[in-house]
Amino acid sequence: MTKRNISPKSLKNLYQSNQEANQLTRESIETALLHLMEKKELPQISISELVKKAGVSRNAFYRNYKSKEEILELAYERASQQWMHKWQDLQDKVHKNGIPQTFSDFLHQQKDKVTDNPSLANLSQWWKDKTGR
Repeated sequence: MTKRNISPKSLKNLYQSNQEANQLTRESIETALLHLMEKKELPQISISELVKKAGVSRNAFYRNYKSKEEILELAYERASQQWMHKWQDLQDKVHKNGIPQTFSDFLHQQKDKVTDNPSLANLSQWWKDKTGR
């Protein structure tokens, strides 16, 4: 058997490719779990059902997670971190620019988000109709 030398660049590319594949697997599993939870409670969802919905193997599931609960815990931690960063950014803007400018920017951003998202726009219109505002 001939010994093959793999260049450092090839190893780096292989590592990056594996990281990206693992990230896609985790995202597929998380998304599948959220979809299944729209119809069932967590204890009623089996790992087999979850991996089938995600389109991954059981081995892929257990390479990334210990349990279904861990998926939710990690998603919660990630969302909490994102909100903390957004809160810190807002606090920095308030400190730098003052409240009126930041609040105005915030309102405009939220209005743009609602306008760009049809379901939020429908909800916003429903709220306006309901409250008369």
